[in-house]
Amino acid sequence: MAAADQRRLSHYGTSHLVTLGVRTFLRVLQSTRNKWPIKLFIEGTSKPVAPRSPRLRRLFLFGLLSIIPLTVALAQSATAEAINGNSAVNAPSSDSSGIRPDHIWTTDYVDLLWNDTGAVLTAPVHWNEDELVAVGFSTVAIGAAASLDQTIKDNVQAHRTAGEDRFFKQYENFGSTWSFGVIGAFEVWGEIAGDTVAKNTAMDALTASIIGPGLIGTSVKYAAGRVRPNTATRTFEFKPFSGNQSFPSGHSAQAFAVATAIAENYPSWWVQTLCYGGAGLVGYARIEQNAHYTSDVVAGAVLGWSVARAVVHRHQAKPSSTKITLTPYLSGNGGGLVVQAVY
Repeated sequence: MAAADQRRLSHYGTSHLVTLGVRTFLRVLQSTRNKWPIKLFIEGTSKPVAPRSPRLRRLFLFGLLSIIPLTVALAQSATAEAINGNSAVNAPSSDSSGIRPDHIWTTDYVDLLWNDTGAVLTAPVHWNEDELVAVGFSTVAIGAAASLDQTIKDNVQAHRTAGEDRFFKQYENFGSTWSFGVIGAFEVWGEIAGDTVAKNTAMDALTASIIGPGLIGTSVKYAAGRVRPNTATRTFEFKPFSGNQSFPSGHSAQAFAVATAIAENYPSWWVQTLCYGGAGLVGYARIEQNAHYTSDVVAGAVLGWSVARAVVHRHQAKPSSTKITLTPYLSGNGGGLVVQAVY
């Protein structure tokens, strides 16, 4: 990565990007506030209570929007640092393949996926004190979101419109089938144009999707068994291994996994704003569709972000210069194993 790019990346850090996104959102809110009045329902009452001023409405929305970026910012270091240690500091730029194979359809990629899975699943064993603190804060943030689950659900469902419903019903596909179309587009372009960064992005996104939402997310869903808000009789209704799959949000995890893979390989502020803003909108779509609570979405965002970031940084590590191969042989006098080390 060029020095100028590194300076721009440093300047546009996570907090700066979140600020830009919030400011943009608030400008849109201000222009449409007469169409979308923000009302806060107090649980146990039937009367909506509206914030008295535009400033209070903006503060209220800022609090809701801050849940996801705050949580993932706290969680991002835990898995990545545990897997890679300090290797990310000396990682090559994204135009290098790192430890990635040349193509995604080779058996070498299967080996890479297997090793990535083991590294991610065993990462908690290697967490140090700072990383455990970060995970603790992330857990608290998810808990804070859970305390607003019913309030946000009531507010969003009370202002649900037919137009928004049609839009979000389609848009949420960016957290499922359409996300794999995005991955495929990067892969096809990378192969046709010989674009290493695009191929890296596709490989990172696919790997993170398989490990994060696919393996970890699905397992937690079945184990937790949280009932979805559209069928639940109470907010915190859990039926482990019953087939209920509300926690965490798989769409949110998938959207953030793909968004993070793209943002890490294309570290421009506008790319990151577009990716994370789009992923956050997928999470909101799931709340609007009454398929998830806010804490489900936040937990999914943490999962997708942390796994994808860990995968990308692991893939960007400088490959070892030593390669050892084992080759069996047979002869008329017997057999054996040839060990070859290439430095």
